[in-house]
Amino acid sequence: MDVNLGHPQKDLIIRQWQELAQACPDGESQARLAMLWDHISRFPVRQAASAYAEIETAYFLAQAGFSVAFLEASGGRTADLECYEGTHRFFVEVTVIQSTQGATRKSPAVRLQPHQILESSDEFFEQALVKRLLSRMAEKARQLERYCAPVLLAVSVPDLPWGKGRPQDIPPLDLQRLAAMLVGVVVDVPQFSAILLTLWKAPAQELRNPIRIRQVTWVTRPPGNPRDPRIRLLAVNPVARYRLSARELKSIQEEM
Repeated sequence: MDVNLGHPQKDLIIRQWQELAQACPDGESQARLAMLWDHISRFPVRQAASAYAEIETAYFLAQAGFSVAFLEASGGRTADLECYEGTHRFFVEVTVIQSTQGATRKSPAVRLQPHQILESSDEFFEQALVKRLLSRMAEKARQLERYCAPVLLAVSVPDLPWGKGRPQDIPPLDLQRLAAMLVGVVVDVPQFSAILLTLWKAPAQELRNPIRIRQVTWVTRPPGNPRDPRIRLLAVNPVARYRLSARELKSIQEEM
C-alpha cells in the first residue's frame, strides 16, 4: 500500500500498522486493519485519532510479548483487541479523549468524593482530564459489563488543553495526585482489570517525594525523547472481577 508520509506520528503509525499486518494474519484482524488503514491514509491525524490509538495500543501489547488479535466491531458492545499470554487471555478496549468544547457529561457509575476534586484554578487542565477520564470509564464499563474475562481499558490522550489556554500554558501534571485519584475510583468499575493511560503531549511534574502508590506504575519522558508518549500510566484494579496475572502485569510495566 502507498500513502503520503510527512507527519512524524503518521510515519510511526504506518510502520506499526505494517508490522501488525504481518503479525496478525487471522481474518478478523486483517479486516479490522484494512479499515484502520483506510482511516489513517484518508484523514488528518486528529480525525484519525481513534485509529492511531488502536494501532499504537496493539503494537505496544505485541511488543510486550502478547499474541494480539483485532476483534470485529459489533454494535459498540465488544472490545477492540484480544490478547493471549500462553493460554490465558484478556481483552482490551481502546478509547481516545480529545479536546472538545462544552461541559462534561455526568455519570453515576464512577463518582468523585469531595476530597478528590481538584479545587485550584491553576489545576484546570488536571481537573478537566480527571472529569473526562471518569466519564469515559463509566461509559465503557456499561459497554463491557458482560465480559467474563480480564479487560484492560486503554485510554489515549493525544492533545491538551481543553476549553481554554494554549498548549504551552499546560502546567505539569501531578502524577502522584492523579494516581491517588485513580486508585480511589477504579474500584467503582470492577469490569476493568486495569486502566492504561497514555498521554502524548502532557508534561509531568517532578515528584515531591519518592512515595509511589502500590497499584499504580508510570513512566515519564522529556520532550524530544524518541520513545513517545510523554507519559504512560497503569492503574491496577484491586477489586476487579477478573484480574490480569502477575506475569501479564509485569510484561506491560516493563514495556511502558
